[in-house]
Amino acid sequence: MKPAVVIYWVLGVAAAATAVGYAFEHARALSHAARTTETLVTPQGVTLQPLGKAQGYDLGKSTASAIARDQIAYADKRGLTLYTWDKDPPGKSACVDACADSFKPFLATSDAKTLGEWSLLDRGDGTKQWTLKSKALYTYVKDADPGSLRGESAANSGALRKNGLGVMVGGGYRGEFHGNKAANDAFPSDWKPALLYPLSGVKLPAGITVKEMPDATAFVFVDHGGYTLYEFDGEQIEAQKCALNSCKNWRPLAAPQLTEPVGDFTIVDRADGVRQWAYKSRLLYTYAEDLAPGYANGLGVDKRWSIAAVMRYYMPPSVSIQKTPGQGSVLATANGMTLYRRDGYIFQSGGGHSLRRGQPQRPAVGRDIGSDPHCANDCEKIWHPFLAPANAQPWGFWDVITRSDGRQQWVYQGYALWTYDGDKRPGDINGHDTYDIFVSDEPSRIADVGTPMDGAASLWWSIALP
Repeated sequence: MKPAVVIYWVLGVAAAATAVGYAFEHARALSHAARTTETLVTPQGVTLQPLGKAQGYDLGKSTASAIARDQIAYADKRGLTLYTWDKDPPGKSACVDACADSFKPFLATSDAKTLGEWSLLDRGDGTKQWTLKSKALYTYVKDADPGSLRGESAANSGALRKNGLGVMVGGGYRGEFHGNKAANDAFPSDWKPALLYPLSGVKLPAGITVKEMPDATAFVFVDHGGYTLYEFDGEQIEAQKCALNSCKNWRPLAAPQLTEPVGDFTIVDRADGVRQWAYKSRLLYTYAEDLAPGYANGLGVDKRWSIAAVMRYYMPPSVSIQKTPGQGSVLATANGMTLYRRDGYIFQSGGGHSLRRGQPQRPAVGRDIGSDPHCANDCEKIWHPFLAPANAQPWGFWDVITRSDGRQQWVYQGYALWTYDGDKRPGDINGHDTYDIFVSDEPSRIADVGTPMDGAASLWWSIALP
């Protein structure tokens, strides 16, 4: 069976279409959060943005299947990066006059309250400014687009377009930048982006790191090979004596003989002679059926084991996580029906859409397309916007977009979310990998099908990945 493809001529006549879907059995929802894990806590209106090229403006071959998310910053509701200033005393703002012309205080609403590591400082003019870990937060006036850093717009690496300041940037073959870009003013070294990731302040033993794990909707501990770590929820002696078949896939994370405890990581001497790492007194394991780094197949398999996570994503109450064979975890409605995104893709660029996580998140492309799916044949009769409450606010990786009819639609990592009539039960992903392909009679012509592309432009429906 092949995915549906609809081809349109941009400067010609419409061609043909085929239709089909994939069926999967009902999948178990992911559950059972680890007791040691905290959900990411930020005020409403604080969002998360991957920085630089991770925004995905470049649709070229080099970004068709992989985009490194090396830095994820706290941002305002526009997606603009938040900064701290080394010269600010704790709990105060010294950025005034000329400084404040370039760095604008990140102001709180009148009803805002202290939340976890997020506090408020009184600016003395009737406004309150957010602080994180006692450091005042600001935006930078020369940051034009979500994911911008130090005045360098992420849009510079994409197809020719106007950035958020109305300046033409980008350009080059298939959106890959080859031209000259305007030089930015020197950015002062004592200003730093407020980063969520990489996490700071977590003491780690050699061989254990923290990675973003979308399938687990969390930042988790991984071993030296990048494999997900799990923790046992029961008594240590129970785990050591477990000889059931269900226990054999759980492999103790061994600590080297000369290693000493570090921070919240301790070492347990097992009866079988293995020295095993524990985190906050809970034994750590890998799972044999995690086939590669990035997998979290052990979630939900046995209630005694849970993900060894440092911090979990915020998720709206109307959203659940559904597990699918072959494609891993997907976002779903509260009753388990798969959510989809409308994405852009240059057809010659390569990549592996049908593979597990074969197409990376590219928030910039999702923002370009917005709430208009740009498809023919009244597609919105079978594709329906996943609506948000009227009072929904941007929060974490989640945003909202106001549709032409005034309703609010949920947006995740830049992509408006949809449900599909062809799915009949939880776990179905029958709308995945269906394309509209736009072929131009002028190969060098940039086709704007919601997002600008030079080449065989296509839009496709993809499962919405966490």
